[in-house]
Amino acid sequence: MSDIVKRGEQLPADYISRLMSGIAESRAQTIVAGGKPFFRMGRSGAFIFGQSNEEVQEGSRWAVNIMTMSHGYSCWVDGGQNQANALAGEVMTAMTNPLPPRPDPIGDAAYKDQRSFEMKCIDGADQGTEVIYKINSVGGIRAVAELLDAIHAQLAVSPGYPCPVLTFSSDSYPHKKWGQIFVPIFTVVGWADMNGNLQDDDQPEALLGPAPKEPPPPAEGARKRKAPLGTAPKAAAQPAEPVATAQTHIGQRRRPSAA
Repeated sequence: MSDIVKRGEQLPADYISRLMSGIAESRAQTIVAGGKPFFRMGRSGAFIFGQSNEEVQEGSRWAVNIMTMSHGYSCWVDGGQNQANALAGEVMTAMTNPLPPRPDPIGDAAYKDQRSFEMKCIDGADQGTEVIYKINSVGGIRAVAELLDAIHAQLAVSPGYPCPVLTFSSDSYPHKKWGQIFVPIFTVVGWADMNGNLQDDDQPEALLGPAPKEPPPPAEGARKRKAPLGTAPKAAAQPAEPVATAQTHIGQRRRPSAA
């Protein structure tokens, strides 16, 4: 068998302890998606999730698991003509840890800020679906920053209900080079505790519990567009209405139409 190192070369006395420490630090600062589908905003401004780009039902509510909130960086490289960009590197850690140092660029591609968190849909056609949302756009990072401000304010007055319940929409603005640019809008419509109970509601919603068994795949063919949820449906469990305070819209506000 060939030698891994040169003959006679010995490991430094403290190498094993330093390696174990480095492995522990690396694991602590690397967040793995855990197999959950990715939630994202598409090029048209509509929100989608999963490999099949399943459309998110308009008006559906999603509870954020604050214990999964992470910050860090990602590096994407240009995939070339007619090719999608490729993820070249990612460094993420829980928000309870300090933000790690920004890695050096990979070629001409720089590492950009990224935030992520996991969510579970609590009503509508996607009820019970668990996803992970990773955001690295300028508008998305701004929306997450405002969401963190809302969480901080909630923790100061009602720490027993730290998990924001969100609905999603988007706004857009014209860009000289890239055309119409969409930005996400997060609207806080309620708060939940870590056991899945909505604030001011006696009925458990199991927001952060195990996902139900996955239903069988639909028959092949074009998917029907999901009808928007006008209001949160009134099931037997009687979910609570959004908190009495005005809904918090996070992200770029919609501009009034021209006169």
